Amino acid sequence: MNKRMKPGKTLASGANPPVALPTVYIPARRNGRRFTVVSKVLSAAGIHHRAVFPALRRFKLGRLERSAIESRFCIAGWRLPSSPSLLITDQPKAAANADKVIEISYDLPGAAGRRLTPDEVFHPILFHPDQINDQAYVRAAALSQHKKRPLTMLFAGNCDPATYDTPQMDSEFGLLNRHELHRLVQALPEDKTVFPKTAQELADLINGAEKNKKPLKKLVWVDTRDFRIPAAQWFDLTSKAGFFLCTPGARYPWCQNLNEAMACGTVPVLQYPHLYNPALQQGGCALSFAGKSDFGTVMQEALTMRESRIKQLSANALQYHEGHLSLGRIVSVIRAFIEDPERRKLVWYLAGRP
Repeated sequence: MNKRMKPGKTLASGANPPVALPTVYIPARRNGRRFTVVSKVLSAAGIHHRAVFPALRRFKLGRLERSAIESRFCIAGWRLPSSPSLLITDQPKAAANADKVIEISYDLPGAAGRRLTPDEVFHPILFHPDQINDQAYVRAAALSQHKKRPLTMLFAGNCDPATYDTPQMDSEFGLLNRHELHRLVQALPEDKTVFPKTAQELADLINGAEKNKKPLKKLVWVDTRDFRIPAAQWFDLTSKAGFFLCTPGARYPWCQNLNEAMACGTVPVLQYPHLYNPALQQGGCALSFAGKSDFGTVMQEALTMRESRIKQLSANALQYHEGHLSLGRIVSVIRAFIEDPERRKLVWYLAGRP
């Protein structure tokens, strides 16, 4: 058996790690982000593992992938072992000879809205891959206890129509895409919205509301094409809002912003509560709208809601996150599966593309 490589030598060395290590094999280049999420979850669980990439990808690894294999828990290889003890993969055919397998499935719509078996886990999204670590979750948990939130509702994200004005949100999921939602927000009454164009304008809005000791009863929409929110400030900003308007991503609805918002006790407002398992309950841990017809009504409900009611929804959102979307939850599920000698397969429903 080969000696384990030292951290920092994974890409430069061609040495193979021990066969006994759990193996992550998600070979498609387009799913590099999915590999990163899986690897960082394993690292957070303290599970040493090896990442197997096809040889042609060796020199084409993205920044996020490289950040994952720089972990002291991960080493890189270029050949799949013949009989891995535990294989984590989105390629079911590759798992035939594995002793145990965690199969990554991207069929989230098929898993939403039904009772899952004990060998299935619905955990579509975590924080941004750069933030999948204990420190980020501790930070979000601390911020979730904020009692005074100067912003009633927030959105922050890229609104480039070239990326987000695509028909597949409607054709595949029956949802409004991010660009369409942007247009609806722009059509709301002027006294219900504000569109800061600089970081200073956003800071002035927050400072003004804090000085007045009253939340700003508007939807604050930040288009990050105008200015970006530094990653180090993201959770602080999110925790200053009572609600976060969760718009779909470019290729599928599930977005990390929802996960990050709920972890901070910020209540999601969205069109797709049914695409989670269990579904996000309207008026319980989220507010939802069906489409264009009631979008304005739900915005009005959120912007005029009593602070005591928002706090109740906030507590529910935080509880949902801890039980269904947190890092601790997926780590505990994986550890329980690994430690159970009677179980061979766990299906993890994770947002991505086959």
